Amino acid sequence: MPLLDALLARLRPRGSVRFSVSDAVRAIEGKSVSKLYSEQPHLRTVVDFLAQNVAQLTPKCYLRNGDADRERDTTGVLPLLLGNPNPDMTAYDLMYSTVADWALYGRAVWLVGRDSKSDSGWQIRPIPPTWMADCQSDGFAPRTFTFANTCGGGRLTVDASQCVVFTAYRPSCPDRALSPVESLRQTLAEQVEAQAFRRSVWDNATRISGFISRPAGVEWSDGAARRFKEDVRGNWGKRGAHAGGTPVLEDGMRYEPVTFSAREGDWAAGVKLSREDVAAAYHINPAVIWPGEGQTYASAKDNARALYADTLMPLLTMLQKRITKTLAPMVGAPENEYVEFDIRAKLQGSFEEQAAAIQSAVGGPWMTREEARAMMNMPREPQGDLITPLNVLVGGMASPTDTAPKLAPLYAPVQGGKSKALPRSKEGRGPRRRSVKARATGEEADALAEVLRAFFERQRKSVLAAIGAGEKAAKDGGAPSWWNPERWNRELAEDLADAMMRGSSEAARRALEGLGIDPSAYYDERTRNYIMKWAQSVAENVNAVTFEQLQAALAGEIGEAAQGSTPAGVFDKAEGVRAESRALTLAGQVANWAAVEAVRQAAPEGEASKTWRTHHSKNPRKGHARLNGQTVGIDEKFSNGARYPGDWSALKASEVANCHCTVEVSVEGAGAGDF
Repeated sequence: MPLLDALLARLRPRGSVRFSVSDAVRAIEGKSVSKLYSEQPHLRTVVDFLAQNVAQLTPKCYLRNGDADRERDTTGVLPLLLGNPNPDMTAYDLMYSTVADWALYGRAVWLVGRDSKSDSGWQIRPIPPTWMADCQSDGFAPRTFTFANTCGGGRLTVDASQCVVFTAYRPSCPDRALSPVESLRQTLAEQVEAQAFRRSVWDNATRISGFISRPAGVEWSDGAARRFKEDVRGNWGKRGAHAGGTPVLEDGMRYEPVTFSAREGDWAAGVKLSREDVAAAYHINPAVIWPGEGQTYASAKDNARALYADTLMPLLTMLQKRITKTLAPMVGAPENEYVEFDIRAKLQGSFEEQAAAIQSAVGGPWMTREEARAMMNMPREPQGDLITPLNVLVGGMASPTDTAPKLAPLYAPVQGGKSKALPRSKEGRGPRRRSVKARATGEEADALAEVLRAFFERQRKSVLAAIGAGEKAAKDGGAPSWWNPERWNRELAEDLADAMMRGSSEAARRALEGLGIDPSAYYDERTRNYIMKWAQSVAENVNAVTFEQLQAALAGEIGEAAQGSTPAGVFDKAEGVRAESRALTLAGQVANWAAVEAVRQAAPEGEASKTWRTHHSKNPRKGHARLNGQTVGIDEKFSNGARYPGDWSALKASEVANCHCTVEVSVEGAGAGDF
């Protein structure tokens, strides 16, 4: 045991510490936190305001590729999970409930588990704090949670490793939470008493504020006095039989009004104090929620910006740090992936202010027509970019705020698969531009198919022998004993990586030769890590399909006449059509990627492009057919987010499987003597 752990072991309690959500905040005047939230308008207003302003922000996922290199991830398991946490909630609902639970109870808990029906393969369920019946802790952090559905459900005990816990600071007990509501005990208690008093005034007093006087010395019999009092209660009392009527005063009687205003009773001051105290407990400027009479538009705008910069930023940092530290590794996200809330839009000024500032800074237009159309949710216009007026030269405008757009890109998007004409050179000759389509040879596809067949043969012997020995499914709900996913994923990934490295090297050199570039400019070692990661992904997918088919065969879910109805039939199918089909698709993907990577390595920056080409005889998908002929820079992505046809890291499996699209790489001025 490390020295620090040994020392900390002395501080841990000898037995597990047990506590429940009631430890976070005690009842105030006999009312629970949920009751206070439903009855106290100031508390609910502040909590809802806090939750709404956090929930409307988008948690974005990024890959940290270097100190100055960040890549947005929109297709990985983490962004898919945060975007669609469970079948019943949106990302907004998840963040809203999380912040509201944390603000009311000082703790919010996500229960995370696998879900085969979701795109991410996982599911998040926020657990209401009132369901936390018991928690076992080692003194530093919770170890198990026991949840009891207060709406009539059962109980569930889970390990804390299955949960993401957001906890507020508590000085004496680091494993427990301290609710901000606890700090509002006196303020909320006063409001409860004030509300009870005001209700008693309206319930017990008459509708008039005053009293009736009668002359001294006038005799009044008991019966007359009783009748008069009953008449007053019947006409002026809240629940009188003639409520709303006018009682008749006897001779000499006078009504003496007594006013009791909210100012004289300090009710208005008490209401204002309650607002300020509740807002202060959550570090919110009350003027943001309850604007004062003297607030101007400028001060309101400054307060709104300060809300995100000063008030919400610590809370957002806590949320994104906890998600990155706990949730990301739990669902298998890459080690360099992190979560960050996008608050730039909230901190920036209006669009007009941003446009003026940016255009002055860059000295020209900073948005293309396509980007402007996208902002207005309009379809893509494939016929060009910014229009350059003939009387304006780039850099020769009168001032930086002139609307002088930049020149259209060299490789503009094309329509209908026909290349757009390139500008001619000064000598009157056409530009020297060479293009080549990526292609995989039959030998490369056969090599991958042989790797898959050999692997399936080896896997068949081991798995069928284990199934024949009568090995059963694991009792803990994991993989059955006859299936070893770690072994099969590792072995197949290693075999595929070698074949993919060889195929990518050959495809890259063919592409460079076709462009007239020295093939020795391509370096294999720069791609090894990427190929290994790619091969691991392919191996996991292949083995997952095999495992599902084996389970279906064992369960008798496949007709006896169909291929694959038995475990042996599953491997017959795998060694035949599956191996050939997967190898053909993978070989094409490798060739596409290798061609793009080769040009990225060897061509000068800014002088290369790539074009999506479909295979018309293979009946391409409609989405791929629309991409046919689209041209982008070599380092840019196509409009579907892919870097090349079959991009496994950006496209869903349904977009990659059996895709026969290719990429055409082009270099301006290509030739053996140009590089």
